[in-house]
Amino acid sequence: MVKTILSILLSFLLIVGAAVFEGWYVKKTFDDFSTQLETLYEKIEEESATRGDAEAVRLSWNDKKKSLHVWIPHNDISYIDYWLSEGLSLTETGNYDDARGKIEVLLEICRNIPASYSFSFENIF
Repeated sequence: MVKTILSILLSFLLIVGAAVFEGWYVKKTFDDFSTQLETLYEKIEEESATRGDAEAVRLSWNDKKKSLHVWIPHNDISYIDYWLSEGLSLTETGNYDDARGKIEVLLEICRNIPASYSFSFENIF
């Protein structure tokens, strides 16, 4: 009986610990990526963004998404890939007005995805 209760308690603690770590990791990753997007957005507003700036953001995202596949579905990651590719392509061609819109959408996505996987009332029920 004690073994059973202890096993259940240990399993519960492991699940809760993994959920807390997942929430923290996803939020931290998207906060870091949002910071990079905000820097790119500022450069786009000043119309001083270069291909190198865009490529740096893309490389950073490619590194981050490798570990995010463990925690969030592929569809969410590919959704960001699509918007990022469009925004960076527009930046590289100097179409700053359209690129600004794409990066704004990406910033909103980066705020919403961690909230979708956080431990909150609306995500439980």
